[in-house]
This record gives sequence, C-alpha cells and structure tokens, in this order.
Amino acid sequence: MRQVFMSHPVFIWLSLVVALTLTAGASAQILPEPPSGDPAESAMPPTMIAAADREMPSDAEIQTRLQSIFANLSDLAAVTVEVDDGVVFLRGDVENYEAVDRAGDLAARVEGAVLVVNEIRRDRSVVSRMQSSMRELRSEFRELAAQAPLLLLAAAIVGLAVFAARSAGRSDWLLERVPTNWILQDLARQLLQLAIVFAGLLAALSLLDATALLGSVVGALGLLGLAIGFATKDTVENYIASILLSIRQPFRHDEFVRIDEVEGKVIRLTSRATVLMSLDGNHVRLPNAKVYKATIVNFTRNPLRRFEFAVGVDTDLDLQEPRQLALETLTALPGVLENPPPACLVDTLGDSNVVLKMQGWIDQRESDFQKTRSEAQRLIKEAFDDAGVVMPEPIYTINLRRPQQKPPRGATALQPPTAPPSVQGVTDEADTRVDTGVDEQIEADRKAQADKDLLDRNAPRE
Repeated sequence: MRQVFMSHPVFIWLSLVVALTLTAGASAQILPEPPSGDPAESAMPPTMIAAADREMPSDAEIQTRLQSIFANLSDLAAVTVEVDDGVVFLRGDVENYEAVDRAGDLAARVEGAVLVVNEIRRDRSVVSRMQSSMRELRSEFRELAAQAPLLLLAAAIVGLAVFAARSAGRSDWLLERVPTNWILQDLARQLLQLAIVFAGLLAALSLLDATALLGSVVGALGLLGLAIGFATKDTVENYIASILLSIRQPFRHDEFVRIDEVEGKVIRLTSRATVLMSLDGNHVRLPNAKVYKATIVNFTRNPLRRFEFAVGVDTDLDLQEPRQLALETLTALPGVLENPPPACLVDTLGDSNVVLKMQGWIDQRESDFQKTRSEAQRLIKEAFDDAGVVMPEPIYTINLRRPQQKPPRGATALQPPTAPPSVQGVTDEADTRVDTGVDEQIEADRKAQADKDLLDRNAPRE
C-alpha cells in the first residue's frame, strides 16, 4: 500500500526535489575545498581514510565493481565506467536527472574512488522518453492491480460513509433533538453528514497507509476556506446573522417596526433578508447582517401607543381655556384611552404664538394610529375655530403706544361662541377603526411566496 502512495506523481516530484537537495549537500561534503596539504589527500572521502591501513583496490577492480553495480540497475545499465589512478569517469545517457545523481553517488561510495567525474547526460530522444514513460505506466498498473483489493475495500468504506451520512440527514431523530428552527436543523444535519464522511475518508486512507495525504488535503482545504471566507465575507456574515436572528426572534409576523430609518410591517424572515411591507404597500428587503446590527423599534409589541401633535395659539390668550377645550375634545374622541389620560402641554413660547402639544394614548388592537391622530387634529381645529381661539400665522405685530398706556387685550381675547360647540356631535363622525388593508396584502403575499420563514410564533422571543 505504501508503494502505491509513493508511486503517486505528486510524491515522485517531491522525491525528485528532495533528492536534488540531498545530492547537492552530498556533493558539497564529498568535494570540500582543501585547506592545505596535498589536494589528493584532502579530496579522499572519509571511508578512504578509514581504509588507509590496508591495500587499496586497483583501478580495474574499481571499474569492475561499478560496472557490476550499474548492470543490476535498469536505468544505469548504459553507463560506462573508466578509472585512472582512482579518478572515476562516468559516461553515457540515462533517462532522467535522478539517475545521473544516483550514479555519481554510488561511484563516490566505492572504496578506492578518489574523485568522481560525472559526465553522464540525460537522453532527450523521443523514443527513449516514450519507452521510459511506458515502463513507468506498466509499473504503475502492476502496482495498482496488486493493490486492487485494498482500493476496492477503501472505496466501499467511503461509499458506506456517504450512504450513512445521507441516511442520518434524512432521519427524524436529529430533528427531535434540535429546535424547530429549520435553519438550525439544516446546519446540524450538514455538520453531522460532514463528520460521517470525514470519518469514512480517514478510515479509507488509514487502510491505504496514506493518512499523511489527508493532513495535506485538510491543510489545503483550510487555506482554501480562509480565502473563500475573505472573498465572501458579506455572505458569511449574512448567514450567521440569519441564524442569530432566528434564535433571538426580535419581532413577529405583522408587527410594525422601524429598522434604522425604514418602517414597515414584518412579512417574513428568510435566510438572506428580512422582508417588510411599508404602509404604502411597498416591499422592503433588508440584509439580515444590517438588521442584526441596526436599532430596531417595535411599535406593536406594546399595544398601547401615544400620538402627539402641536398647535399654535395666540400669545395674548389665557392658555387655560384652550387647554381645557383640547382635553375635552381628545377625551371625547373614539379610540383615545382614558387611562393613561390625554394631555395638553405648553411646549414652546414663540415670538408670534404659543405652541401647545396635544398627546393621547390608543390601543392599537382596536384603533388605527394614523386615523386617530388625524381625527384628533381635525377635531381640535374645529373646536378652536368654534370657540374663537386664534391660531395666528408666524408674523410680528408692532403696537405703537405710550408707556403709561395698557395694551389692548379685548381684540384678541377668547370670545365665547354664539352657540357652544357640541363635542359629542362632532366626534360621532370620527373613524378610528383599525385599517386592515396592509394586513390583507401581507397575508396574500405569504400565500403566494414559498420561501421558508425563520419566524416562529411558538419560539421564545427576546
């Protein structure tokens, strides 16, 4: 099995690089620069020095020894050897540079070799290269055929792991142990399938004695995943935000929310975006990453909501009378709650008027916010007109008088109406019922769209 792995092309190239590196180091050790003395003595390998106490082999013996060694090696059989006074000359053509280096290394190890002159050339002829390639292919096929049973067993293990992963992903026992959130169920299913397949691959590679390859593959996949993560940072961030939003459940269906500067009713929460419908009937899709980091205002979670608006009155009026009239009008308006009670506050003392701020509370389950606020402004305007309350324009009035004179107040004082206004009669016409037009459009949109929704009414909310 180790032989199959070592015959892999990638491993062959790595071995070639390592062999060249080792050969360069060995050559540097064999031929160091002679510091002093006789160059021949300095060039002798350490083995020659150790054998100096016995008779050195002759040139013929060295040549015969090397020729015998090269004859037993198919890739070095064509190499010729000549020895002259311990200097070995290697000549001939071989198939690759690895054979060149190996011939020189073998010659340097033979006892009696003082110096090796490697003149071997690589054979670049097409016929020779083709023959070499065919021999390597035949060798690969023979080794592959010898390891076929183990390869089949490893393939069976991987296939069994894939089948087990698919079966585990379709089983119901996993769904029973994970919350009903479908995105969490999909994530748990994918992680389980990945773990099963990885275990199968590990077992198969261990059987083939190639676990080192798995480490290389995992490292390469890690680098690839890191690069992809940087390239798709927004997509990954959006997916993680979808998971967190599905767990947090910051809003429900049909709730009216404001996300940063966008207002609308919630239609659905998908794995990519939060879909709202504005009060104008427009669809608004917000990326979940933006929603997760945004400031969310939920107007529906608390059914009680306060409306307010401002009304300017003349600066010369006694403010108590218009304030009392405004409170009576707001209290009589259908939909305005008695508790908390409505209020009329003096907000601003302007140059040309005094601004009164009207406030009232409604129950959004029974009254529409926009309608109630609109009717309140209309009724306040009509009540002030009937009572003679002046709501001046933003102008400046210049009164020329002597210092001892008192300013005339009768012209702008609050005059009692000819017939007191009937607040009840006016408010009977007010329509503050809940507007269901947008809700009906949202329900129709949900039925038409088949997107999975991450919002769950039964899930706990933050």
